Amino acid sequence: MGKPKKDTLQMSLSPDFLRDKFKGAILGCFLGDAFGSGFEGMDPEKARFHMDDLSKKFTRSYTDDTDMTLALAESMIQSGGVNPEDISKQFSLTCDLTRGYAIGTIKAILALKAGMKWYEVARIVFKDGSFGNGAAMRVSPVGLFYHDDLEGLRRAAVEQANITHVHPLGQWGAVMQACTVGLAVSQDPEEPFRKEQMVTDLREILWGGPIEYVKALNKIEEMVAQGKKFHSREIVQHLGNGVEAHLSVPSACYLALMHRPDFCDAIRAAISLGGDTDTIAGMVGAIVGAHVGEKKLPAEWIEQLEDGARGLSFAKNLADRLFEAWWKIHQTS
Repeated sequence: MGKPKKDTLQMSLSPDFLRDKFKGAILGCFLGDAFGSGFEGMDPEKARFHMDDLSKKFTRSYTDDTDMTLALAESMIQSGGVNPEDISKQFSLTCDLTRGYAIGTIKAILALKAGMKWYEVARIVFKDGSFGNGAAMRVSPVGLFYHDDLEGLRRAAVEQANITHVHPLGQWGAVMQACTVGLAVSQDPEEPFRKEQMVTDLREILWGGPIEYVKALNKIEEMVAQGKKFHSREIVQHLGNGVEAHLSVPSACYLALMHRPDFCDAIRAAISLGGDTDTIAGMVGAIVGAHVGEKKLPAEWIEQLEDGARGLSFAKNLADRLFEAWWKIHQTS
């Protein structure tokens, strides 16, 4: 995968602003995942009933969503971009399969550990490839690293997806999530959020993709134009809350557009959908975090995140290193 270009989007944000956004996206994913995991599988009514659990203070652990996000970021730092072979190696070395991985991903990672080539593992469980949201849930580092080269971002999102998700719905879900993160990075958090323009940009980026995403964008555009926040049941009905990429990524993008800059409000809205709450909240957290930056994330939530060998401190350092890797290329290209 080629290195990100620096001239595709006009860069008006300072390096310090951008560094904060990189950290905001990585920690935002971590927060959404960790706070959303306790609600996974609930229906919307039950999720809302238990919403007070978010105010309880205890150490919150991340799941496979953040685990793979960290592994992907590590590989991109080492490779200066997306390198599927290196990503696969990183997955096999660092992914902790006790963190709630889906059976298909477990089989893929075990196959990588056993020496199977990365381009062979994606079809060992599903002949036609997986259309789950696993490639989208981990893709925020791609959105960060290629935010100033949206065409390169689209290619990179698909390349990292191909390791585990070769079905077009799985691939384009990763594209939609990565591009939403990239567009959020490129917006000044001090200026009004351009929701309608982001929908237009996403439509252009997703042109030629599966019809499911075209329909989802049409619905998002319609809902955004109404200017109100829809009830969770309506969002689930229109956009979904499942493990399928096309029934979760659009919901995450819509919620991020409508609820930022209030990070906590956005995560609560994601959790209120029920269903795949850790992944949807993690994707929402990555998008909103990419827009507002680490400094606008809730400190009282951050202090509850686990901080072991690959915990909070590791994630912060990794986000810093990912920015440094991007900045090095940006400065020398």
